[in-house]
Amino acid sequence: MAFTATTKDDFHKILHKKNFSYLSVYFNDSSMKHLIFLSLALLFSLGAIAQVRKTNGVSISPQTVNFTDNGIIDYQPQLIHLDQHPIPSAEYGDKKERLNLLRAQKELELKNQEGFKKESSKKTRGLAPNPTVFKGIQGNLSSSTPNDNDIAVSNGGKVISAVNSTLRMYDDTGKVLLNKSLTSIFAAVGNFAWISDPRLLYDPVEDRFVLVCFSGAISYESQILVGFSQTNDPTGNWNVYKINGNPFNDSTWSDYPIIALSDKDLFMTFNQVKDNVSWTIGFRQSVIWQINKADGFAGNPLQYTLWDSINYNGKPLRNICPAKYQIPPFDKNLYFLTVRNVDSINDSLFVTEIDNSYISGNAQLSTKVMKLPLSYGFPPNAREKLVGPKNNYLMTNDARVLAAIYENGYVHFGSNTVNPAYMNAGVYLGTIKNISEANPVITADIFSSQTMEYGYPSMTVVGNIPDHKILYTFSHCITDSFPGTSVLLKVGNGDYSDIVSVRDGLSIINVLADTVERWGDYTNVQRMYNNPTRAYLSGSWGKNGGNNCWVSIIDNIEWPVGTTLTTSANESSVFPNPIPEKKFTTRFENESNRHLRFEIFDMQGKRISLMLDTYIKKGLNEFSFTTETLPIGNYVFRISTREGQKIASHKITIE
Repeated sequence: MAFTATTKDDFHKILHKKNFSYLSVYFNDSSMKHLIFLSLALLFSLGAIAQVRKTNGVSISPQTVNFTDNGIIDYQPQLIHLDQHPIPSAEYGDKKERLNLLRAQKELELKNQEGFKKESSKKTRGLAPNPTVFKGIQGNLSSSTPNDNDIAVSNGGKVISAVNSTLRMYDDTGKVLLNKSLTSIFAAVGNFAWISDPRLLYDPVEDRFVLVCFSGAISYESQILVGFSQTNDPTGNWNVYKINGNPFNDSTWSDYPIIALSDKDLFMTFNQVKDNVSWTIGFRQSVIWQINKADGFAGNPLQYTLWDSINYNGKPLRNICPAKYQIPPFDKNLYFLTVRNVDSINDSLFVTEIDNSYISGNAQLSTKVMKLPLSYGFPPNAREKLVGPKNNYLMTNDARVLAAIYENGYVHFGSNTVNPAYMNAGVYLGTIKNISEANPVITADIFSSQTMEYGYPSMTVVGNIPDHKILYTFSHCITDSFPGTSVLLKVGNGDYSDIVSVRDGLSIINVLADTVERWGDYTNVQRMYNNPTRAYLSGSWGKNGGNNCWVSIIDNIEWPVGTTLTTSANESSVFPNPIPEKKFTTRFENESNRHLRFEIFDMQGKRISLMLDTYIKKGLNEFSFTTETLPIGNYVFRISTREGQKIASHKITIE
């Protein structure tokens, strides 16, 4: 294992010289320096262990919610702040602008090369078999942004798909069973104005589902929301909890959850972000919640450990990503991956391990650093097809580890990155072989082309175990076409298939007032644990100027095929999925940062519903809700301050 604390400046020099051909092969081979690095790394690692703080606690009791309860009125409210979203910052905005300039220079260099030929957006066939898109459907309807896509599927074929504000449930034929907003799901444990970033898991041992999200983008409103299904039917009863998202009683709130399961625990990682500033500059630390999952499934108060102050060499590990188990039964430990996600160029990978369950009482956390064979870097925003006078860009955030999985001693992970070959947005796909050994082997690849940019990868194991076949999904953005979702297969010897489009977009994404659109903060793909031929994914695509959800079943004829699976060409088309879209939408200007109320009244002035009461940023905003639950008649929709000052009022007629 090699450590590269003093090589970072050298990589920056290479970046500024644009000598990118050296990025994947630059190593410092001095044995003396290796010895020094090894000694320092040991000290740093011990220091990291010593600094970690471990706090035990118990949540309040849950409430039981039946997702099909007709008594719960669901208006599916959605709020978008259309300007200053995301807010530019020196750390992010300046780097993005510099990368745009470097991309333009790189494009000019390539065009001036002798014998230059524009690369096609479609690659030649790879060495591994191509995944087959078995079926696909329009997923969750949502007006929010970004379009955070997640999915979970049970052994019985029940599927839950999530975007930023809603859940949709299907059977294994693709028939929609239920649509539910996150606000209605968690209304039993509080009046949550704004809920975001839903994450889903299916536990194949317990045959149950888990849901995690958060509410509130300010410390005094911050809540972590957790749900455990009581049975394998996701449309039935759930135990729902709220946990304080400001556990340190400071000016931070909990953002961007990622979740995973071990044999005994649910793990949640969150970023603590400072109040009233952009997340790009407000980051304070990442924390890990370790929860005894048996309590959640049984409906008891949740016993947990909160791990914080997780640092390495004095720096907090940022955007900690757990590696999800792929093959039951799961083990008692769990691995977490972190990179230096805002560095222009880096090759450090931090691997954290929690070695035992909460219930054991003796779980320990340790961190070690590994050197990657291929450098990652802060990604430029992806460029959409030119429609109108100026380019529209899709936000790629940073180079954080977005997804990771564990199977048979291997950890596979993915992130956004700059691709130095084209100076555009690509995905970094890595594998750590024998992660628990002293000298694990790491391989990595970056994917993008001259005409195709990629972002937000996730992955799952497919096929026989342990063949180490990995199916990846990620978003694509085509220079001369529209944003969509792709898949890629890697087999055990490291060969890849072609990159196969699951769904191409029909328009650019153009929701926000700024020229930088939110592409989506994550995607997901999950194998069906009892059927290795099937994997379900949820991704995004452009349609009608918005960011839409697409749900697909992926198969491959090279994988063992079950008797119930048909892969004929006719089955690969979209199947009927009629969902009425009755929605009221309005835009309004908020003069200052303040709390606003969104209410519906009948014509006699009686309030029908308080849909939202929340803190709203200054600027242009958009609010929408479904009108399907309103009986025929006339209503008044009103936006006002808590003091009663009217901001906007609209008459609504339901026929």
